[in-house]
Amino acid sequence: MTVNREDFGTYAVGEYQYAMDFIQSVFATEASTEDQLIVLNFMLDVVKEDLRTDLLSYIFYSQIDFSREFDWPFPVTCRDEAGNVILTEKGKTEVDLAQSCVLVLPWRRDRLYNQIINIFKNDFHYIERNHKAWYFPYISLCYVYNGRHSVASGVGHKKGKIEARQYDITKLFPHVNTDGKYWYNSHTGERAGEVPDFRISIIYEIARAILKKETAPM
Repeated sequence: MTVNREDFGTYAVGEYQYAMDFIQSVFATEASTEDQLIVLNFMLDVVKEDLRTDLLSYIFYSQIDFSREFDWPFPVTCRDEAGNVILTEKGKTEVDLAQSCVLVLPWRRDRLYNQIINIFKNDFHYIERNHKAWYFPYISLCYVYNGRHSVASGVGHKKGKIEARQYDITKLFPHVNTDGKYWYNSHTGERAGEVPDFRISIIYEIARAILKKETAPM
C-alpha cells in the first residue's frame, strides 16, 4: 500500500493504537519499573527523532508549495474538572540546536538554499524578533514556528542557540487525552484540538506513562 505522506490523519488512529499496544506489551512483559522505564525512554527518544528528521527532510521529497503544515503540537489551552484554565508557561530557556531535538518544517526551497549556505559559512545568529519557539522540558523537545529556514539550517549544521518559551506538558496529563488524531478534555469529552502528527500523540502518551511510573509509590 502506498501512503500519501501529506495525509497523516488517515493513518493516525491505527499507528497510534499500535504504539499503545506496544506500551501495554512492555507493561505485561517486563516486571520491574526500572526495565519498563528503560524501554519507554528508548521509545520516546526514537519517536522524537523519527518526527524530527521527517519534518526537517520533508521539503527534499516534496513538490514545490506542498500543503503539509505542522502546527502547535499540544493543546493551547486546557481546563480542569472545575473549568479553570491550566497555566502551562514556565518562562524562557536557551535551546542548543546542536544538542536538542528540534521540530521544524522548512517550506521554501530558495530560503532554505540560502540559509544552508549562509550558516555553513558563518555563525548562526539568534534574532529575537524572528526566531520563535516553544520548549517542552519534560520531554526535551523544541517546536519552532518562526525563523524556520535558518533554524533548520542550524539544526542540520549543528550550529547555534535560540531562546524559547517553556511549556510544562505535565500540567496537561490529568486533563487531556488523545486518540491519535484529536485532543480531548478528559472531564467533558470535548475536543481540544487536532493532533498535528500522530507521533506527537504517541510522544504525549509515552511521557504520561513515564511520569506515572516515576511518581508511583514504591
